Amino acid sequence: MAQYHIINTSSNEVIDSVIWDGDTNVWQPPTGHFTLLDTNDGGGVGMVYNSGGVGVGTTVGDTTYKWRPSPNNPNL
Repeated sequence: MAQYHIINTSSNEVIDSVIWDGDTNVWQPPTGHFTLLDTNDGGGVGMVYNSGGVGVGTTVGDTTYKWRPSPNNPNL
């Protein structure tokens, strides 16, 4: 079992985390969401995911980072 982020497909915001074995026959993320393995690289609930970025940003608008605060949670 591993920890996964549940990410909203339209906003790329992490909305929750789950412990899961990856078996989609047992559980699947809700419609409009996808999962991403938590690799302890700075992502978490309230952060926005950018697959093309690197590192953890501190400002909402900087899209060069892999993880940055959500506009809904700018003070993370």
